Parts: sequence; C-alpha cells; structure tokens
Amino acid sequence: MRLLLVGGIAIAGLVPLTALAADLGTARPAPAAGWSGFYLSAGGGAGWWSADQYTDFGGIPAPGPSAHTTGSGGFGTVGGGFDWQFAPSWVAGAFADVKFGDIRGTISAPFEQYSGTTSNRLSYAAGLRLGVLASPNALVYVNGGYSHADFTGSGLDPTPLVPLSVAGHHHDGWFVGGGIENSLDFTGIASPGWFMKTEYRFADYGRETAQMYVTATGAPDGAIAFKPTAQTLSISLVYRFNADEAGGVGLH
Repeated sequence: MRLLLVGGIAIAGLVPLTALAADLGTARPAPAAGWSGFYLSAGGGAGWWSADQYTDFGGIPAPGPSAHTTGSGGFGTVGGGFDWQFAPSWVAGAFADVKFGDIRGTISAPFEQYSGTTSNRLSYAAGLRLGVLASPNALVYVNGGYSHADFTGSGLDPTPLVPLSVAGHHHDGWFVGGGIENSLDFTGIASPGWFMKTEYRFADYGRETAQMYVTATGAPDGAIAFKPTAQTLSISLVYRFNADEAGGVGLH
C-alpha cells in the first residue's frame, strides 16, 4: 500500500511539470538537441524502508515468529552522470549517486524478544536510464541498476542480564525508478545549464546477518537476519555542462 501511495504522489507531482514543460515548448520553441554531455546533481528527499527479520543461530533460523519492522527519515544526495541523445526525442545515460541521512527504524530478534534501533545512514547506486523528451526541455525517464545500503548497529532492549548489542550491517541489491527532469527556464529567469529533477525509486536488498554480541566483551551471541526494501522520493538541482554550447538546451 505504501509503495502505491508514494508512487502515486510521485506521479501526481510529475504530471503538472510535464504539462508546464510542454507549454513552454509551445511558447518558446527550442531545438530537440543538447542533452548529450556530463552533468552533476545535488538535492534531498524522504525515504522509507521495511524489513523482514528473524533470529539466526549459526545460519539456522530460530523457531518461532519472524518480525517485520519499518523506518523513515530524510536524506541528502549528490551524483553525476553522462547522457547521450541518440534520436530527436530519445535520451539514454549512465549515472552514479550517493544518499546520506538518517532513515531510522527498528531491528528485532523476535525469538529472544529483543529489539533496537537501526538507521540507513548511507546508500549508493549506479545504473542506466532511458527517457523520452516530452518537450525540448523536459525529459521523462525510467532507470534501474545496482544499489548498496549501510545500516547502523545499536544496543538491544529490554536489557537482558548480560547486555547485548547488534552490529551494523551492509546490503547489496537492485533498484528501479523513474522521474522527470526539466529546465529551470520555466521560472521566467534565464538559467542556462540548470535543471530540476524529481525522482522516485524502489530498491530491494539481499538478506544479511547482523551479528549480536555481548556489549562488554564483544563475544558473539547469535545474529539477526535482516532483509530490507526501500523507497525514496527526491528533488535535485542538476547542472549540465553542455548547456552553454550553441544549440544547447534552454538557450532558445
């Protein structure tokens, strides 16, 4: 349900921007060219994760129920990439980006009824995107590729006779997403090279074990098997280095 809700919000936000970009293309004709080249981006947004987990003893799942927990929070992001306009209305590209923030939630060892707090502080991704120009200055695209996420460790509650903690854990997986990127010229201020990108992503990560240990000595004491999925919605400013060339995007 959350996936459908967030996806709906993202799509609802994209439609007015697409229409506005289309109107701009009608009022100020521009050549369908200039998207090829390097760019940098920076922005922020909101993220949500959910995770299935169970207590793990030496690779053997403990008997009893599993747990499902969630987390949410904000993040900043920076990235860059290269696009290639291979047809009048089609653009393909490769990119990489990093997210850093505090998307915080609960981690649980349900067999032992312990729980703690874990936060997705760092994620990075690399992938490809393919888009179509809704107007000369607005690109609607889909993307996908590799993603990595780091989660922090914490103490566990309720505190047992011997206090326990859980270590940080690291996950590799994949993502898919989509968005719209449009020139900032629609603000009425000439801004060659500057664009705005609104994007939604869904990421699915592999199951990894987060080691539990005795807080005082570091001695191992079982583990928590943790498998998260994550969703993000972000808005970024983009600077395209090709935009000051003759015939570039946003100059006409």
